[in-house]
Parts: sequence; structure tokens; C-alpha cells
Amino acid sequence: MRHCNISEWSARIPLRVCVLLFCLMSLSVLVPGRAAGDEALRGRKCVLLSSEDRGGYECLHISYEAAGDSVMAYLLVPDSAAAVRCPAVLMLHDHGARFDIGKEKLVRPAADAPGHIRSSSEQWAEKYFDGIHMADSLAASGYVVLVPDALYWGERSSADAQLWSELVYGDSLQRVAALRKAGGNAGTVGQSGTLRCGDASLMAGRVLSGRMPSGAGEVTGLVRTLKNKIFEGQRTVYDSLSAEGAVWAEKTLQEDIASASFLASLPFVDRERVGAFGFSMGAHRCWLLAAFSGDVKCGAAVCWMMMKRDYDASSPSDLSMRIPRLREEYDFPEIARLTYPRPMLFVSGRQDPLFPERSVAEAFEKMQDIYCELSENSGGRRPASGKNDSCSGECGCLHYGTVGKSENETESGAGRGTYTGICGKTSDEVCTETCVGICDKACDRTCDGSGRRTGMETVFVDGGHHCGLPVQHIVLDFFTRCLN
Repeated sequence: MRHCNISEWSARIPLRVCVLLFCLMSLSVLVPGRAAGDEALRGRKCVLLSSEDRGGYECLHISYEAAGDSVMAYLLVPDSAAAVRCPAVLMLHDHGARFDIGKEKLVRPAADAPGHIRSSSEQWAEKYFDGIHMADSLAASGYVVLVPDALYWGERSSADAQLWSELVYGDSLQRVAALRKAGGNAGTVGQSGTLRCGDASLMAGRVLSGRMPSGAGEVTGLVRTLKNKIFEGQRTVYDSLSAEGAVWAEKTLQEDIASASFLASLPFVDRERVGAFGFSMGAHRCWLLAAFSGDVKCGAAVCWMMMKRDYDASSPSDLSMRIPRLREEYDFPEIARLTYPRPMLFVSGRQDPLFPERSVAEAFEKMQDIYCELSENSGGRRPASGKNDSCSGECGCLHYGTVGKSENETESGAGRGTYTGICGKTSDEVCTETCVGICDKACDRTCDGSGRRTGMETVFVDGGHHCGLPVQHIVLDFFTRCLN
């Protein structure tokens, strides 16, 4: 008897059943005695929590393992995926000092999501995306879209963040329940991944001396106190991980790499057509991911690029993006040496108060120059200075090369440089990170109309820190050219 593989099943059975089977077959650890049906999926953990038909695509609420933690995510799958492998985009949410939602900043929450989360999501979409949930828009255009929560956001946020959300965005009943919760000293802060983020008795009970708020002013004070505590809680996350020898932003990068791998492995995804998108902090995550993931073929980064000298790293918000070794040694636009030759799109608002046009323009020019230089020196292929050619792939490091050195000007001889993983170990040492391959495909873009072939596109738009419809159209055009 001939056995069907996963790809054949996906073309014969309904999409929802196909996804459920994929998740169940990946649960060899969670479901005793159930072996994975495809060797490529063996050992993967995925749980399908709920699904809903959105007319042309399905919204699946899932969890999966990434870098040792359980990650909550929405997976949007177009109906066309039942018959053909589709292009896919990993979408990475922003920071925004709003922690109650993460993936919900890009995806319309499921119908069974709490009311305050749905309201918070709608407000965020109106503020930054012209009322559009961008992931839903891409799914409706035929893309498989995966949107995970980063550590300390969304379903991985603290109880403080959820209580704040209930007070600000909940209906009357939710607010009453939240105030009652705030009035007592009992309770514990929920987990963000595996990290505890505080004590609920400090969250509200001590603020209000263990009693219910009696007026609007006191409620406003509680909301403000909660917001400040959540914001400062970023220091606790960073310090707690540091005490365990980990770096918050590096952990997020590892999770994003695992998420890209998970997305590329899905039976209805064309793994040669996987891109990444990010807005604000998500853009920072996007260009790091494009540099270190072998599964991402292109990236669109909106509203996060400038020269390092102009960047204010004093805010707690920087802690979720700070990888000390990279930050100390390299300027931000030098990431282009690691993303090359992948097609990349960078978009910035001319009036963005966080990323001044002058600094962004200088960074854009530097990235263009890097792509042109590398394209000319290597004939469209990634030069030796961009990866560790001596690495056997067994060291486990995320490698970056000696930035600023050409192929013939590296530190340790012709065509070779000194390469170190972001974990801090050299290529001759062993670490626990993921070794990443490099795509050597030539690119098809021009950088300045001179005919030199690069894959770097930089765009200024009118407006501030925003990803409205004009920017969304630019991003969709980019993905159409790169992934279709």
C-alpha cells in the first residue's frame, strides 16, 4: 500500500483538518504513542487552540515551542493553501509601550478573545495602521501569515498589563471586576514565557491600601501607577534574564528564528517564498532576523533605522532590543552586510520624531553603499566577510563577520576574517544557539539607477511614526515582487 505524505494530504482534505493533523502529528511528546507522520516534523510541538473562518482565509490560534518557551501566535491561512503551497510572511509586532497586546496589533483578535483585548487591538490599529489589521490584509491577498507574541507582550505579558487593559479597555463589568481585583492583596503576576515579572501585592493592593478605588481620580491614579510599573518592569525582565546568562533581545531573536523555521516547515507554505515584516521594534526584529535566519528570503522594515550616535538608549524600552556585543561593535546600518544579498525594504516617515530624517537618510545611504559594494565585489554573491567559511555548521553559533572589512582586507588573511557568534563564543567553541545558512542568490534591484544590482530599497514617506495605507501598499508591492 502506498502512503500519502503531508503535502498530498493537504490537497485532499479540508484546510482546518490538515492543520489540526499537522499539529497533532507534531505532538509526539504531548500525545503519548503518537509518532510524527513525516520525518521533517518529528519532535515539533504545536497546539491548535481555536480556529475561525474569516471568508477567504482561516485564523488559527496556536502555540508552539520556540527557543525553549511556548509561544502564542495567530496563524492565518488562505483557502488557496488547500491546493497549492503559498508564499508566507512572518509578521513581528512593535513595542509602543503597550504590552497587553502583541500579535493583536497586527491581527484582528479571535472572536473568543477577551473584550478588552479586542478593544485595545482596534484602538491600536486605528492609531498606527489606518484601522487595518495588516496581517488579515495579507492573508486575504493569499499569504500564509504567522504573528507570534514576543516575551512580555500579549498572552506572554504580566498580570499587571492585563489588569491595566481591563481597566482602560474593558466594558463596565470587566472594569468592576478589575477594580475588585486591584483592591485586594491576593493574586500573583502571570508568567511571561518562563519569567515571573513581579508581585501583584505591589501592583495595586499597596497602592490603594487594600481597598476599592472610590472615585474617578483614584482609578486614574491606579491606571497611571500600573502603566508606569509595567513600563519599568522591562528592567526586571532584562535583569532576570541577564542573571541567567541570557540577553532579552537575543532570546527574542532566537524565538523569531524558530518562528521563521516553523512557518517555512508548514506543508502548505513554499519555503522558498518566506518573508518577514516588522513595524517599529518589529522592524528592528525584522532586520536582525533577515541577517541571521536562513528561512527568511526578504524583509520589510518600517520605522526603525538611524545612525547609532543619534539613538537614545537610556529608555527601558531599549532593553528589549539591546544585544550588547552587536550594539558595541557595529552601527545600525551595518546590518546590511549581514542581510546582503537578500532583498530588503526600509521605510521611514519624514516627520517621525523617534527617527529623524537626517539620521535615517545617512543610514539609508550607508546601507545602499554596502549593498552596492558587496554586489560589485562578489558579482551578486555574499562575500567571505559576511559569514564564517571555516564553520562546519556544528558550532551552533549565529555568526557575524568582521564588519567594515572587504574580502581582501580581513584580519586573519586573504578572504578570511575573525568571526564570533552573538552568544559570545568563537567558531571553535560550542554554544547552544542555532547555526544559520546563507542564501547566495543574486538580487534584481538597482540602488541608484546606475545599473548596479543590489537588493536594498529605502523609502521615505510623508508622516510620522506610522504604518498607514500608503506604507502598507509599498510593503505589499515589495512582497509581490519578491515572493510571487
